[in-house]
Formats: sequence, C-alpha cells, structure tokens
Amino acid sequence: MIIGAQYYRPPNPPHEDWDRDLERMRAAGFDTVKLWACWSWMQPTPDAIDFADLDRLFDLAHRHGLGVVVNTILENVPYWLAALHPAAHYHDHEQRPVRLTAAMNTPGGGWPGLCFDNPAVWEAAASFLTAVVERYRAHPALRVWDVWNEPHLEPASYFPDRLYCYCDASVATFVAGLRASYGSLDALNDAWSRRFSSWDQVEPPRLFEAVPDMIDWRSHWFRNLAGWLDRRCAVVRAADPAHPVMTHVALSGFTGQLATHTLDEYTLTSPIDVFGTSSFPTWLMADDHVEHLFNLDTARGAADGKPFWQAELQGGRGRRDGRRSTPHPVPSTVALWMWNALAAGASGVVFWQWRPELLGPESPGYGLCAPEGSVTTRVAAASDFAAAVRDLDGAVAEPGSVGLLVSRESALHAFATDRSMSLYRDAILGAYRLLLDADLPIEILHADRVAADGVPAHIRSLYWPMPSVVTVELGSSLADFVHHGGTLVSEAAPGEHDQLGRRRPTVPGAGMAELFGARQVDADIVTSVEVGGLTGTWQRETLAVADGTVVATFSDGTPGIVRKSGAVLVATYPSLSYATTADADTRSALLALLAPERHRTLTWDLPGPGLLHRVLTTPDGGRVVVAVNWTNEEQKAVLGGAGVTVPARTGTLFPMVSSVEAAPPSPRI
Repeated sequence: MIIGAQYYRPPNPPHEDWDRDLERMRAAGFDTVKLWACWSWMQPTPDAIDFADLDRLFDLAHRHGLGVVVNTILENVPYWLAALHPAAHYHDHEQRPVRLTAAMNTPGGGWPGLCFDNPAVWEAAASFLTAVVERYRAHPALRVWDVWNEPHLEPASYFPDRLYCYCDASVATFVAGLRASYGSLDALNDAWSRRFSSWDQVEPPRLFEAVPDMIDWRSHWFRNLAGWLDRRCAVVRAADPAHPVMTHVALSGFTGQLATHTLDEYTLTSPIDVFGTSSFPTWLMADDHVEHLFNLDTARGAADGKPFWQAELQGGRGRRDGRRSTPHPVPSTVALWMWNALAAGASGVVFWQWRPELLGPESPGYGLCAPEGSVTTRVAAASDFAAAVRDLDGAVAEPGSVGLLVSRESALHAFATDRSMSLYRDAILGAYRLLLDADLPIEILHADRVAADGVPAHIRSLYWPMPSVVTVELGSSLADFVHHGGTLVSEAAPGEHDQLGRRRPTVPGAGMAELFGARQVDADIVTSVEVGGLTGTWQRETLAVADGTVVATFSDGTPGIVRKSGAVLVATYPSLSYATTADADTRSALLALLAPERHRTLTWDLPGPGLLHRVLTTPDGGRVVVAVNWTNEEQKAVLGGAGVTVPARTGTLFPMVSSVEAAPPSPRI
C-alpha cells in the first residue's frame, strides 16, 4: 500500500530544507512524495521552461528511495498567455471575466487559468504538458502522472453562486453540441418548450427557472470536462506510455458540488489507470467518519475495479475564515482516517501535506509536521499504520452485496428547480449513513451505469433514495434486476420527472407502475410521518394499489409500503429523516425490507454507529477482515464462530484462515 505526502507547491517549502525533509519522510516509512508542476511558475516566458526545482527534487527523491507523483497543474496559466488571449478568461453567467490571481491552491499565481474551449489555450497547455513528461519519463523516481488535480470547473471553487463558463468559445461549443444531439431546431424547441426561429437565438440559460435548458447546459459541461481529461491523458500517454496516469477529485460531487462545480466522479474514470479522492475530515466534514467513508466508497465505485487512492488526506490543522479554523487532529484520528481508506479498498494514502506551507491562505495548516519541518506524533501514527499494512500490497475490496443508487439527473433536477441540490444531497447521505450504521457491505452505483449495463451481478439488494428522475433505460434495468431475484427498495415517486424535468402524468414513471404494483394518486408535504416502524419526511404519497401487497399503512389506513415480488415502494423519504435523526427504529425497519437474510462476515456484539468491517482479497487469494471501531469503548464481535476484540478508536486486521475461520490479529497490529 502506497503511503506518501504532498511536498512541493511553489514557492513552498524553502529550498534549503528539501534534502532534510525528504530524508525524514523516508525514515518515517513513507515511500511516495507528490510534486506539483505548475505551469505559470515553470514557464514565465513563452520561449523557456524552468525545470530547476523539479530536477533537484526528483534527484533527491531518488536518493532517499521515494517514488514521485507529478501533479501537472494547468489551472494556473502564464500571464503572457492571458495577455495574448483575453477572450479566453472564464466568464460567469453575467459575463464577468475571472482575472488571473494567486489563490489558496495556487499561491504562485495564475489561478484559475483560462478556458480550454479556446483552441490556442489548449495548444499551449499540451505543449507544456508534453515538455514536462518528456523531461521526467525516464527518471527512475517517477511513479505516476496525476494529470488533473481535483477536476471541476475551476472558478466555481471560489464562486459557487455563479455559473461557468460563458466565454464565446464555450457558448459556441454548447450550441454546436445541441445541434448535433437534437438534429433540428424543431426538436430543440420541443424539448425546451421554446419557439426559436434561428439557431442564432439559442444560448445557455442564465436563470435557474429555465429547467430543461439548465439541465442540458450542466449536462454539457460534464461531457466537456470529461473531454478535457481525455485530452490530457492522451498527451501524457503519447509522450510516456510506460507510466500510469491518474486524476483525483476534491470530494464526491454527490456531497453538494455536483452541479455548481460540474463534478461527477463517475464521468472521470474511463481514461485513467488510477483514481483518487481528497478528504479533509476535520476541516470540511465536521469530523464525520460517515461522510469520509462516503467519499471513499464513491471513489471506489467510480473507479470500477481500477486502483484508487486516498490521494489527499488532511495532515494537520485547517485554515478557514479565522475563528472557524479547525485544530490539529489527534494522532489516533489520523490513524482512523487511514483505516477508513484501507477498509474502503484504497491502495494508497497520500497526505496533504508533509509540512505546512509558509506562504498562502493555507499557511500554516494541513501539515503532518511542524512549520519548520520537525516531525510530530501525527507522523508517528501514520508510520505505525504504514508498518501494519505493508504486507497488504495488492489487496482489493471484495464487492458488496447491498447497492445504493445515486443519480446525477436527480441531483441536476433539484439544482435547476431549487437553486440547490441540498435536498438530494441530504437524501443520499442519509441513506448511506443508514446502511453504514448497519455495517452493510455497500456499493455505490451510478444510475447512468446501471441504465447502460444493468445492476452488477453481485448486488442482491438495492436502496433507491429520492428517485425523482428516471430514464426508460434505467427503469428497464431495475425491472430486470427484480425479475432475476433482486430486492429493490424505492422511496416515494420513482420516475416522477423525465431527464429534462417534465413531470410525468403517471407515477411511478418510466414504465415502473407495473413493477411496484401501485401508482400515485397524489402527494403532499409533511414534516414527519411514520409507517411500518420507520419515519419519513418531506412528502408522503397517496397510493392506489393494483396487484401489489400492502406491507404497512399510514395512521389513516392508506397504503404506506407496498411490495410486489422483490420491488418495494415506500411512500415517503426515510433517508431524509435519518439524515438528521439517525433513528434506530427507522434503520431496523428499512433493513428488514432491504436485506433480511444478508450473511455477515463479522457480527458485532453491540452493533451500531461507528462500527464497520470490510473484507479484502489479497493477490494470493487470501482474505483479510478490516474491522474499524470509531467508538470510545472496546468492542467485541464474532468472526468465523470465534470471538474477537477491536480496541477503542482503532482498526484491526483479522486474516481469515478459511471461509469459516479467522486467525487472531497479528501482535504488531
């Protein structure tokens, strides 16, 4: 398992410390260092690239036995390029350009770069990228090319209330895509409910209430950014076919930034060899281990069998808005984050970062070390973990049997109608929290992939929170899953809207009324409603039952849960309720619907939130149980018929001797 840390982002850290710092990193048991190749810093003039810093750092890394991850940064362009192409600045929906500047993630300037829909910008970027790859492709320290640091529409990270990009080139690209996909102006008019008389009148929406065009506009940008990633990967592979190519996202788009930042991790994994995600659990997640694991599990789901890393992990205090800054995590918490990554199946953990930067808004935060470079007890915690898992090289997570279905279309519909996807985000995270609190083996499935390829064969039960937008293809795949023996538990109103936001006259939509054996007569807003032992919120449906079986009724006697074969319809939203209450009765009632006969590899004596286990398979065919205890008490469990113990606030490895036995944990672990 790769254990490493980010180190160089110009102008940090001081040159005179490099040799000492990398020596300490290797002595701590780390094997990987990440270095940024910043375009604006390295090419201050058109005719020369300054490789001096990276040359020395590569050689030092090799001397100390560290592999190098090169993060190529094109989101900070040289100032001379912006002067040559002023129209290529990112423009928001009010046509305001974003001028180049220094920023939190680019203290050396040039942020946020220029829009790559402008051909001259991409041509210059590809030339720089090729030069960097050709320089270091034969260096013995090189390990991986990370071609895009946290891909998204870059200005949105500072201006989430604005939409991008409306530069002339981006608008032209969007309209050209509409012409290609719709084929005629009449077809576009029909889809958007407009009466354009010329393609010259068509442009991206600038208000949220324009629902069909807003959904088309944001959908275009998911495809466009995926295309930008494809081009970067192609350039790197053309110059260096020998080394793997990766990218890593800032977080899961389903935690809230999907629409504003144009971030759907499931669209970004097809051209890469290794995937990754960043996590700052104290700084950005309020120390919520559930949200941390959700980001890891979505990264694993997006990677779809490819290796994935915890590509950035918070190393120290967080800097945010003065008094809202967060303290250093204690060493045991740092170790628990690493156990989370291992349990999720990550094959690498890279900290952000080895030592705090001395210039920029992030200074003096996030480092494992003190600002002057001395090691801390957080380094010792990472070193102990590295020693404990070193023998797990090549281990992968076994597929889960319980799926959680997420949908970009449902998130975009919430965004286009509500100006926020927070309602959908809360439903998804509430559903995930419920499944994780029950310690179920979770796989996060993307609706687009299920629509195209069906539900994976290893999934036996599927939870579908807030299923508001459904395509005919997705509905067909889910029906096929149920007809072949799977269990599908859907919350209220599946397929209420089509993919452009139109409300369907019959709900469940997309042909699914027959699947569930019931249809919606009406729906209303509720604060809280109970049915069948679980609590829901936001809406409840009034159902007319055809050939389904009523499992539970609301207090007024009307159907609240209906089952037909393996398809279960819950006429409210328990995910939204659980997101705020973590109600044990709701968890138990939902599990009874979802997975009443699921085999558990490990069973906790006192199951509940904060306890989880996952199974890894090693290259030699062995199986290892990773048990993680976030509680403040020692926890006992049964594994293969034998009792085991997991100490408070730590993780433990249990190698399985056979399919029904487990060896005691190694003393060093």
